Amino acid sequence: MRSRNLYKLLGVSILAFLVGLGLPSIYDSDEAFYAQASREMVESGDWLTPHYNGRDRFEKPILFYWLIGLAYLLIGITEAAARAPSALAGVILTLVTYACGRRWYDEATGFLAGIITATSLGYAAVARQALPDLALACFITVATWAGLMVFAVPRHLADTNRRYCLALCGLALAGGSLTKGPVGVVLPALVVGPLALRQCYVELTASIHGWWRPIRRLMSDLSVLSLIFVTLAAPWFLAMTFQHGTDYLERFFLTENFQRFATDRYNTPRPMWYYGPIIVGGLLPWSPFALLWIPPFRTVGGDLRRIPAFRSIVANLRRIQPVQTWLIAWSLAPVLFYSASIGKQPRYILPVLPPLAILLARALSAALRKSPQSRSGVLLAAAGLSSGALLILLGGLIFRSHILFLDAVAVQNVAFFIISSGLGVVILSLSSRQKLIPSALAIASVVTTLGMHSAVLSRIEPNSVEQMAALVRDAGAENLPYGRYRVFVRNLVFYTGRPHVDLVSEEQVRVFLGSNDPVLCVISEADLARIATPHMSVYELGRVKYLNTGSLTLRTLLWPDPARDIQTVLLVTNQSPED
Repeated sequence: MRSRNLYKLLGVSILAFLVGLGLPSIYDSDEAFYAQASREMVESGDWLTPHYNGRDRFEKPILFYWLIGLAYLLIGITEAAARAPSALAGVILTLVTYACGRRWYDEATGFLAGIITATSLGYAAVARQALPDLALACFITVATWAGLMVFAVPRHLADTNRRYCLALCGLALAGGSLTKGPVGVVLPALVVGPLALRQCYVELTASIHGWWRPIRRLMSDLSVLSLIFVTLAAPWFLAMTFQHGTDYLERFFLTENFQRFATDRYNTPRPMWYYGPIIVGGLLPWSPFALLWIPPFRTVGGDLRRIPAFRSIVANLRRIQPVQTWLIAWSLAPVLFYSASIGKQPRYILPVLPPLAILLARALSAALRKSPQSRSGVLLAAAGLSSGALLILLGGLIFRSHILFLDAVAVQNVAFFIISSGLGVVILSLSSRQKLIPSALAIASVVTTLGMHSAVLSRIEPNSVEQMAALVRDAGAENLPYGRYRVFVRNLVFYTGRPHVDLVSEEQVRVFLGSNDPVLCVISEADLARIATPHMSVYELGRVKYLNTGSLTLRTLLWPDPARDIQTVLLVTNQSPED
């Protein structure tokens, strides 16, 4: 059974995370930073300091650049190679969640938790981008699980793998720190720390051989953990300090971490409740099954006015087992931590999904064993209906927006398959075969992921950014400086292979195109019409149609408008092509 479930999880993970990984071009988003900086690392041979567009990039530590660089060396500089570390992190997260659920509960719970992790649309979306957030979530998950097994499990229940868990925890903490900085240590510490202190207190009060022994064991474990962490994480930071001085440490830890967390310098301030909808959306199509967490309430003497809700809640809390306490703390810590920050980003909350997947899997596994006529069966049917309806709605929105895409027929076909899979989930939810709901949801999620990435977010012929890069190369970019303004801001350099000039204001565009030397400029037709003056000499060399699929919004899907959403991007020069 275990081997068969492992093979199934691997198969689903490969479909969800790896198939068609290189289809969309590198988005004009943060993933372009990592894809290009890793390329420059490989081409320059400087594996210490990341560079982007020929300039030092100090925003993030080195590990994720190394992983992409290694993928480039193994399979070439491609979109798939740039995204491979994120996709592999998704596979590892699936297996770790399965192992955690299996160890703490049973095989069925672990397997279902792994399926939920592999087919949650939030994980599938980030796993297909060259971003460090899923790798960070993987390190945080491993560090938290291993830390709980070392510090929160009662000493008499600890097994012989405890030393390996301690080493694994130190390795994962170092990996998280080298991926995105201090948060790789802070989040696991917020979960494991209070539970470790609680367990130490329990052992102190129960010890008959001396109060110092539990404290001595805790300090010994922390010393070993710290030694492993410092040995693995410190060398690169020390090398960067030696190379760039202490200003680097101040810029990285103060500017890039503290100010990103505590100020609005990098991200727009968002409300405290911001992550609620993000978590619900990230767990789709499984989040409606949180209905199964609703505790049963009993009445007294049939009088609805005497429902002892408070006593029922207290009774349910008393029945919470230690493992549930760990998972609840594990789920709450990232939410509370990031909700307290000023600069919030949707991807930051990814570490919360594995414990939520295990809690959902436990409730869903228990509900599947009940009769469809039972209370759990009714809630299961309601959750399935909600998930199916959301899939149908998503398919309808994609169908509605097909006019924005080049291959409208392919987009319509994807919408049809998504709607059909949602209808299948609805039908199963209303039937007596509710045990098939998880399988139907997993299939629907994989269909949605593959359809979105193969037809909606990509096209068979070169994407717009690749077409523009070809125009730039044909115009002689090897010898001419080229700039870009407000379009292809980050990803164009990946496809041209040469640094560009960043133009960030209209005045800079006018000065750049007014140069006495020939230059090239990538700019939208609307921006050029607004910036150009009667005395400017501007000659068009080519144009492409561009829909920025990396920033599609709900408004775009609800009210698609080609005139508004599709840009015409020009390549222009300040010298006549005939000269």
